[in-house]
Amino acid sequence: MAIYHLNVKNISRGDGRSVVTAAAYRAGEVLPNEAEERLSDFGGRRDVVATEIRLPAGAPGWMAERARLWNAVEAAERRKDARLAKEVEFALPVELPRAEWLAVARTMADAYTAQGFVVDLAIHDDGTRRNPHVHMLMTTRIVGEAGFGLKIRSADGKQFVTEARALWERVANAALGKVGLAIAIDGRSYAKRRLDQVAGQHRGPDRDERRTRRIYAKLEREPMISREPGEEDLPVPDPDGDPIHPRELDTAEERMLDDMHRPGPPEAGPETGDVTAARAAVERENALETTEDDAAAYRLAPENLLDWLDDKSTSQDVQTLERWENQLDWFDNGRPEPVDGPDRSRLDDPERDRR
Repeated sequence: MAIYHLNVKNISRGDGRSVVTAAAYRAGEVLPNEAEERLSDFGGRRDVVATEIRLPAGAPGWMAERARLWNAVEAAERRKDARLAKEVEFALPVELPRAEWLAVARTMADAYTAQGFVVDLAIHDDGTRRNPHVHMLMTTRIVGEAGFGLKIRSADGKQFVTEARALWERVANAALGKVGLAIAIDGRSYAKRRLDQVAGQHRGPDRDERRTRRIYAKLEREPMISREPGEEDLPVPDPDGDPIHPRELDTAEERMLDDMHRPGPPEAGPETGDVTAARAAVERENALETTEDDAAAYRLAPENLLDWLDDKSTSQDVQTLERWENQLDWFDNGRPEPVDGPDRSRLDDPERDRR
């Protein structure tokens, strides 16, 4: 037998409550509270699994906006003790798969939109599946194109609570049977079922207990990685440069000693082939000489222009390079640049065409 829980509440201005604040809390959002001229800020809540506004037929589209909907509700109620909203809260069976939660919540909400209610639903879970539950915040007036009309009186009285409890029992058991679970919930009390058991007492919120659950939920969500203070700056690296945890130093030292005492590679065998001929070939390559022109061209030419060295024929580039090299001799001798005549100014300039 799965656990049954359903509770019906009123959000009343006479109790000093604001429906905008209630909606912001359940949705985990920041909503402008026009009546109180402030922000109802509950943004960043980590236990809000899903939220959605379900509208009845004929409702204007703007009611799907949470801030506009509940500020309009506050404006429509004039009395200082007005009932602003009705809430149906029920616990989801922990045996029900998480993927079925939203479908079950929508089924419950649509049962009330068919009666003319606007339903703002929110699913809460702390991440540990200890207490998944649904909040359904519902308007209390008839909805039309012009906005809100008269009060829906079917929401008053004990009959509304009785029908809500019976509805949740049918919806939950249908969902449990759909996923193949041979369990059910029962909305009747132990006394009506003639069971000699003591009903559980609702303890109410416990701030310290909630804080502890949040801590454990965070630990369960995070990867199981051990981190200790100061280990981000460990002085001992492994061969890849990553720090070695102090608990792994002994193991790393054993691996290092094993590597040191491991037998080395086998020694190379005796030299084979004509060693004298090989050495003579290397010496011939090292003794090769090149001309001054080839050496200068190798020093000054770009890398992508060195292929011409394979061609032993004299090219125009070599002649140009030689003439430019001769023009620079006066720098080394400390003498003024020689002048050969009026044709001197017409020397080939490799950069002339680029200017």
